[in-house]
Amino acid sequence: MFNRAMTPVIGLTGLLGLFVALGVGCKAESAPDTGYTDGSKMTNDPSIPFHKVWRKPGLDMKKYSKIYIAPVNTSYMLAHTDWQAGVRKDEIVKDVQGLADYTRNTVIKDFKEDPNHRFQVVDSPGKSGDTLNFELALVEVVPSKMVLNALGYAPFGIGLAINAVRGLANDVSSAAFEARGKDGATGEVVFMAADREKQQVAIVDARDFTVYAEARGIVDDWAKQFVQIANRKPGEKVEDTSGFRLKPW
Repeated sequence: MFNRAMTPVIGLTGLLGLFVALGVGCKAESAPDTGYTDGSKMTNDPSIPFHKVWRKPGLDMKKYSKIYIAPVNTSYMLAHTDWQAGVRKDEIVKDVQGLADYTRNTVIKDFKEDPNHRFQVVDSPGKSGDTLNFELALVEVVPSKMVLNALGYAPFGIGLAINAVRGLANDVSSAAFEARGKDGATGEVVFMAADREKQQVAIVDARDFTVYAEARGIVDDWAKQFVQIANRKPGEKVEDTSGFRLKPW
């Protein structure tokens, strides 16, 4: 997000202080319910790093040994992309589908690479009682206006950098999902979840210079959390993502 050359001038300590003072972090306010899941059933669980979750009472998740990751639903996201109309109108569908593919592939990859091998990832929807069909919808992805503006500004000056930090507190990239798990044998929804996250803040950020780059970073964190939740022991808390990172990728 900032030019490498400016960091020594402002100072690492000064930048950290600015970020802390402005209260920049990852967790955003919860997104409005879309109807993809039943928001009236879901509540906050402090042991899960999402805004809202629901699990069928008495459900034994140990019965599921296989998981199918369905293609990611983007219809709700496409319905809320008016901000792009005058910027990249001809590329909206292509960009959204690219992010959907990235999301599905990332979740599949993380479950396949899970050292605990909690689930066997299958390539088609399961129809047996040992298979969990996982359906995910990206319901909102909003790049920061600052990021869009930054595509036309390089390099940053010190004054613009300070303004960028101020703007970041009120105008950051964000993404939201709703998810549901269905029993392979019955098709019954056995759990639901929903979350909205803001982009992580970095001193030097090479990812911000593409429109959906920060959304991919959020997706990376969600995928890891899905696996952690699948593996967690009773009563164990899965921590949310840190609001700050030093790596520029």
